[in-house]
Amino acid sequence: MMYSQYGRSVDRPETPLSMPDYLPAEQYSDTTRGLASAAYVDIEYANAVIGEVLESERKAVPPSFGFDLDPVVRHCLRARRLLIIRYALVTAILVAGMCLGSWWTFWWLALCAVILMVRAGRGSRLRTLRFALFTLAGLIFSGLFLLTILVLILGQMMSAVPNWLGERLLRIAESPTMMNVIEQAIIGFYGASLLVPIALIVAMAGTLFISRWFAYNIMFTELAPQNRAVAPRSRNDRVEQRIATVARMQRGNIAVHDTNPFAGAGDVEHGWSFAITLKKREDENERVSLDQHELNRRVNAAILGMRDTRLRDGERIPNIYTVAYVAADGSRRSDDPLIDRQTRVPLTMASAGTIAAIEACPQGGLRHYLRVVVPASGKRIMGPDGPILPAQDSGISVTAFVHLAVEGGLLYTEFVAHVLLPLRDEYRIADNLRADRVLSRSWLDTMRYYVEDNLRGPWYLLSVGWDALFLSARMARSSRNADEYRFYDYGARFSVRDMAAQTKLRFREGDRSVLRIRKSMQQLDATKYIKLVDRTVTEAVIGYLREQGVDTSDFEANVQNFTFGSLVLNGGQAIFGTGNVVNQTNQTKGGA
Repeated sequence: MMYSQYGRSVDRPETPLSMPDYLPAEQYSDTTRGLASAAYVDIEYANAVIGEVLESERKAVPPSFGFDLDPVVRHCLRARRLLIIRYALVTAILVAGMCLGSWWTFWWLALCAVILMVRAGRGSRLRTLRFALFTLAGLIFSGLFLLTILVLILGQMMSAVPNWLGERLLRIAESPTMMNVIEQAIIGFYGASLLVPIALIVAMAGTLFISRWFAYNIMFTELAPQNRAVAPRSRNDRVEQRIATVARMQRGNIAVHDTNPFAGAGDVEHGWSFAITLKKREDENERVSLDQHELNRRVNAAILGMRDTRLRDGERIPNIYTVAYVAADGSRRSDDPLIDRQTRVPLTMASAGTIAAIEACPQGGLRHYLRVVVPASGKRIMGPDGPILPAQDSGISVTAFVHLAVEGGLLYTEFVAHVLLPLRDEYRIADNLRADRVLSRSWLDTMRYYVEDNLRGPWYLLSVGWDALFLSARMARSSRNADEYRFYDYGARFSVRDMAAQTKLRFREGDRSVLRIRKSMQQLDATKYIKLVDRTVTEAVIGYLREQGVDTSDFEANVQNFTFGSLVLNGGQAIFGTGNVVNQTNQTKGGA
């Protein structure tokens, strides 16, 4: 168990590699509520979550820190079902309009296309035109298909009428009285057809408003702060089984990854790595043997010392914590010990003994890290007479990964710091919007997207409905692909938390552009905690090396060769990479 807020832990016999247990929390965290709410305001996000977590039936998911993936996936499924219902009704209204008043409907959709093309940029106008042509073609085809069915039904009904009855009805229809009735009916039908566009607009607005109001009602009831955790169930047994597996996998300490071993931690903000020779201070030709487990334990204790109760309350960082973190490449054989024999998915929990063995063997297939997390939760400001200001979240979470490895008589040290930005503002609408504004917000969104929903509704129905219809088939196909080959990539491609984070802004610095965090205070907080953790780690390593009699001059020189502020390096051999990551290796004299 990583967090107490994740749920309650369950005692179980320790095995080297296993699947964690899962019990849902009684109350959702703020991040869980935000990720679940995102599904109702961004269908592309919901589809991406379903595609990654459910359709890829054999793939792992990154460890979930601060949120629960189970209810997020369930709300994504329900949001997609509600969207299908919305656009099925929209399409039905458009088809009815095409049958009752084809020209009115045609010109209305043409007007919608013109409005969207005016709003869109140059690169999107052709796409909007394609949407318009697709919608019109689909509606014309649907209208002709329904009319053909109607004509065939009427033909069958007419063929079943006896000849004597048909002749009598024909004489009645040709009578002057009936001709007047038919003429009045035609005039009335023509007058009613003039009301078709009005009825179409009203019916469309009502449908879109009710569907959006229903979605907002879910966010402000089931996903409201302090409410008891309630998650919608799926009627698909295969989907339920996969969600149960995902809920357990997310609780592990093994990250089975595709390309990014740190998925879920945010963007790389700062990093360095270097290797030093473990030579004695008194004799450079004699090597020192280090206990890697003790070195990791010393660094871990130094980090936890930042929240020591002996520090003054204002000095302590009470929310900092550390966990063991194991990175595993997802490309593995189907009979790999990391793959569960029954479920055929990766095992994501390593026991304490297994972690110690991974620490002692850095050349193995698993890579051990010490994960240091400083969450976004803040502290209240206290004065002599009591609290002055309540605790306020900084909005960002800082995560550092520390890897220490002794190989070939050298010590390799790696430090990578990530910053996880807050959720996008639109995803946190249940926290930001007042409850009494839900009705007006529903109307506002209905009017804002009214033209787009009219024109693109049939396309949304087709694309989203197609994904929902073939969900089970895609899950089965992914499993067949995994069973077909000896090797399969079981690694997670991305984290749903990273995908929902705010994006950085691009700034100009001289002749180059850089990406930075939107708010200056968040940037300063990120820099501060990265520096604090970085300094604590380096001092702990240097202190342990000195105790073991190791010459630390190379290590100290590497540490002092760069400044933390903007990671500007001075001197030494530095290789600059993306994300401000520095790799540096010091060699003894005479080296190649």
